Amino acid sequence: MSAYTLKHVVSLPTKQATRFYSVCFNNYDTVNTAFAVVGGRYVLVARLDSEKSVALNVTQKYFDENEKEDLYCCAWSIDPIFGAPLLAVAGFTAVIKIINTSVGSVTKTLQGHGGEIHEMKVHPRDPSLLFSVSKDLSIRLWNLRTMQAVANFAGEGGHREAPLSIDMHLSGDFFASSGMDHTIKIWSLCTPIMKNAINSSPSTTNSRLSSASTSSSSSRASSCCSSNSALLKAVTVHYPIFSTAGVHGNFVDCIRWYGDLLLTRCANDAKILLWKPDVKLEPSDNSNVTTVVVGGPAAVSKRQSNFKIICEFEFIHCDLWFLRFGMSYDCQTLATGNQAGKIYLWDMKDVFDYSDYYVEKKRLENQVIKKEKASVKNKKSNKKTNKKTNKKANNKINNKNNDKTNDDKASSYVSANGSGLRKEPIILSSACDSTIRQVNFSRDKQWIAAVCDNGSFWCWKAGSKGVGSSVINDNSVIHDNSVTHDNSTIQQTAIKLEENLSMFEKLRV
Repeated sequence: MSAYTLKHVVSLPTKQATRFYSVCFNNYDTVNTAFAVVGGRYVLVARLDSEKSVALNVTQKYFDENEKEDLYCCAWSIDPIFGAPLLAVAGFTAVIKIINTSVGSVTKTLQGHGGEIHEMKVHPRDPSLLFSVSKDLSIRLWNLRTMQAVANFAGEGGHREAPLSIDMHLSGDFFASSGMDHTIKIWSLCTPIMKNAINSSPSTTNSRLSSASTSSSSSRASSCCSSNSALLKAVTVHYPIFSTAGVHGNFVDCIRWYGDLLLTRCANDAKILLWKPDVKLEPSDNSNVTTVVVGGPAAVSKRQSNFKIICEFEFIHCDLWFLRFGMSYDCQTLATGNQAGKIYLWDMKDVFDYSDYYVEKKRLENQVIKKEKASVKNKKSNKKTNKKTNKKANNKINNKNNDKTNDDKASSYVSANGSGLRKEPIILSSACDSTIRQVNFSRDKQWIAAVCDNGSFWCWKAGSKGVGSSVINDNSVIHDNSVTHDNSTIQQTAIKLEENLSMFEKLRV
């Protein structure tokens, strides 16, 4: 057990209203304390150090030259040649800028998207591969060695409205996307054409991303990435291996993997869903996925669409979109902010309790639905005789008794094991009263950072005393010092959760 306490609050010293949309820790940083914050025309890079008198140090500030720019997202990578830290930032102008933070300036730009960019992710196994989702309805895969587009995921089976979020499967073989069309899609990188496109992507031309090429590379960026001068045409992938619009009824603005399960949230909905897509995530060259090179023939897609909801993580005060939750690197803690400036934390070790609660909740809902149908049927058949009228009255009494019985069952179920099967989340309160747009964890889970609409960012530390009495809160959360990606444990959890789902299916019959 450890406590997360508020340590730092930093506000942008400007009269111009600026929203911070994204915060991202550098997981390539060996000391786990470097992170970036973006919003408006600003990029801030900061480092946390509890051993120094000034524990938070803003090491770099970048102000975009384009007056129209409004930065929505950022992602960390490393220089594939020299190992320097690279920060990709993008937003309204649809241009991805690569900042070499060792020198503090933009060294390259990626151009090709036709609309604002909402989120970016780096491949978990190859930091030279960058994914971006755009309002132009496409998801692009870029090679940071060559600064060229490798693949474009769009077309007949792609998003019909702007994709908003993306996340990579830990295996690196699949990624999931979600968007304003209410859909969630899973895409494969395992098909022969995709494997060939990635492996054939040139790795020697224009690969210098270090400070030595800062001035010349910026001038060459546009021509390097144009389709006319590309050394290899980007592959177009028309069809995902899974697609559904049935999970949510609004913009799906955040998606994250939990093993082979997915966590998603939609606009105007103060809950995060954990669910299982009905698709086998097995890398195979014999895939049914249709991938076609630009101009090539299209084929029939055999993608899946079924899913099973496992549980819900509920919170309050959230009726807007573009609010992104975070998952710790070890996949043990889930966090989100809301419009009231609060942060909610869930221990994923309690996921079975949330699943059990969801199963029972749905079982009772099904009972109510069956009763209502039976009541309607009785009303239709009990209209002609007084005898049937008396039966109707008796049915009402019985229904009331059944209601009380079901309420008692629900009450006893929720009250089981002392504190109840649905455990309440930990809430990190503070003096913040602004909408928290994104929450993120450091790799070792020692730090939580959150960014807000009022141009401020807030940092909490595990197991430390707070600073500043007006904003301190000693909320506790289970804290595990283990920070490895134990994918096998997560998969075992997923299997057990599926057993719960099977039980629920039997209860519905």
